[in-house]
Amino acid sequence: MRRHALCVAGLLAVINIAMASPSASQEMSPSELIRFEDCDAFLDHVKAESLARVGPYGLSGRDSYQPFDVAEAAAAAAEAAADASKGTTTPVAGVDYSATNVQEAGVDEPDIVKTDGTRIVALSRGVLYHIDVSGRDPAVVSTYDLWPWLNSLGGGWRLPDSQLFLRGDTVLVMMSGNSYGPGGTGEPKAEVVQFDLSEPVVMRVVTSLSIDGRLVSARLVDDRASLVVSSESRIDREFVYPASGFESARSRAERSNRNAIRESTLEHWVPGYELKTQGRSDRGSLVDCSATFAPQEFSGFGLLSVLNIDLSEGLRVGSVASVMAGGDTVYASTDRLYVANRRWIDRNDFDAADAARITTQIHSFDVSGPDGPVYEASGSVDGLLLNQFAMSEHDGYLRVASTNLPVWGWWRADGTSESRVDVLERDGGRLRVVGSVKGLGRGERIFAVRFIGEMGYVVTFRQIDPLYTVDLSDPTAPEVRGELKIPGYSAYLHPVGEDLVLGVGQDANEQGRIRGTQVSLFDVSDPAKPVRTHQYRLPRSSRTEVEFNHRAFLYWPQTGLAVLPIGWWGYQEGSNEWVSYQGAVALRIGSGGIERLGTIEHELDEDDLGGGSGYYRWTQAPIRRSLVIGDNLFTLSDAGLKGSDLASLVETSWTRFAPRPTPYVY
Repeated sequence: MRRHALCVAGLLAVINIAMASPSASQEMSPSELIRFEDCDAFLDHVKAESLARVGPYGLSGRDSYQPFDVAEAAAAAAEAAADASKGTTTPVAGVDYSATNVQEAGVDEPDIVKTDGTRIVALSRGVLYHIDVSGRDPAVVSTYDLWPWLNSLGGGWRLPDSQLFLRGDTVLVMMSGNSYGPGGTGEPKAEVVQFDLSEPVVMRVVTSLSIDGRLVSARLVDDRASLVVSSESRIDREFVYPASGFESARSRAERSNRNAIRESTLEHWVPGYELKTQGRSDRGSLVDCSATFAPQEFSGFGLLSVLNIDLSEGLRVGSVASVMAGGDTVYASTDRLYVANRRWIDRNDFDAADAARITTQIHSFDVSGPDGPVYEASGSVDGLLLNQFAMSEHDGYLRVASTNLPVWGWWRADGTSESRVDVLERDGGRLRVVGSVKGLGRGERIFAVRFIGEMGYVVTFRQIDPLYTVDLSDPTAPEVRGELKIPGYSAYLHPVGEDLVLGVGQDANEQGRIRGTQVSLFDVSDPAKPVRTHQYRLPRSSRTEVEFNHRAFLYWPQTGLAVLPIGWWGYQEGSNEWVSYQGAVALRIGSGGIERLGTIEHELDEDDLGGGSGYYRWTQAPIRRSLVIGDNLFTLSDAGLKGSDLASLVETSWTRFAPRPTPYVY
């Protein structure tokens, strides 16, 4: 095996700083990054920072905050796609079939299912399915069992996160979990596997890449896939803990831990990788010390790495941009990628006053160039971000919505929490705040955000749902133009036409008690007076995956079709009978309102999926995704793929997946 370090492109071309340690930095913004001169400088830095924090129980505060995962106009995108499709018979996304519901047009996001209009590639219970949908009867033409990788990642009964991209005949499957398998250490591990579909009946593995760390997210623009990986140090393996509660035992443990830090090597602090191609295995360090950066304000011992993969050239490790920070949330435009993370706080030193000082750091990378990702700038905003929709780039500005109290404390904040929208502009190596509007939803937190053109829509909630309209036409002076207070909240906002926004969330009473899924249609033609024109409510206790995963939502602008996976369960009123439902509801959305078209279910066979017993036995498989191909609406569950007539919802096909209970992963 060949071991080598990667040659990493200059991450910080805009900041010409080279130093032996961060303490020798020139005058900079606290959020800007500084560059290490070499591996000795990097090691000196991490050792000094860890020696200042280590105790008898190791670096107990370094993992205090884990990522908060609770991430435009489809008609315009469809019109552009229609223009591109003229004179060709190749199916076009947005015209002949629906693509994954994404935040930005032209920026694909990984999901459990993809299509190019003639085939569907889907992940179900550890199996990759290749389904031909070019004819009348869809058929599974090939499958691939991913359990060798999933077993190595572990995860018990819960499958590790698995998603994919489809580009031409290339499928990129990305898996992330903890390595509890044989020889595993229980640490986060990301696996990326490239498949070739050029021979439909044989799904061939071309290359696989294993990375030390957690896959935060990924984006695909044309053939360029950008992956974001968050890696923690492995120094914990060398730590010991007190054998008793006596002070002498604590002192011995701390001395041992300090010695472990002093004797640590580069491999204890940086992630590695293994690339396997046709029986050959290459190992190396994912980062180059001379192109690794750290914020001036200590942000933990983790490393955030951004790497590009050109799918036209195959899976390989090229230039990597690394920052000594964590990573929670990823947003991308067609040429830039932004990664946000909470300001690092040592749990041992945390107090109530820290909540009001919580800030989020944001790092900007140019991912459009041929030399790979290049670090551009960093900045920070007060508070925490909800998800990827809290960020949006427009005309060179980055708009960011945040709440100034962490999610675990907003309900006991005594009315002191509030939300805000900041506008940031790149100024050299800084993302500088040039405009802000504050005071949104006092005593509440953000539940949904959507930036559309020069307008921002922010939903906050505690008991009543205020929908704020924010005018961002002047980036230096954003302004709240209007506010609508209604019971319940929207957790996802989607543009469905000119001046119309659809909200998916929960209905609630005046005391804030939620009462089931609701779909709301808002007229925002007058930003000063947003109006909810129509509302559709589902049964009490109903939930939809759309509330926390926008990729589960389908909107087909050609017919105004919206599809939401839905589930509800509970005891029927007036009896002890347990009732449950899993399926999808189809709605027609338009200026005339919200019309229920019908529901779709995937009934389970006796030998399919298990599903519990007695009162709690499920008879339907949860529907995860919906997509349109031609005149068919396809819905996906772990039980199979159902085709329905797009107009009538009458079943046209059923492609059943092989029954397979989820095995326990050791």
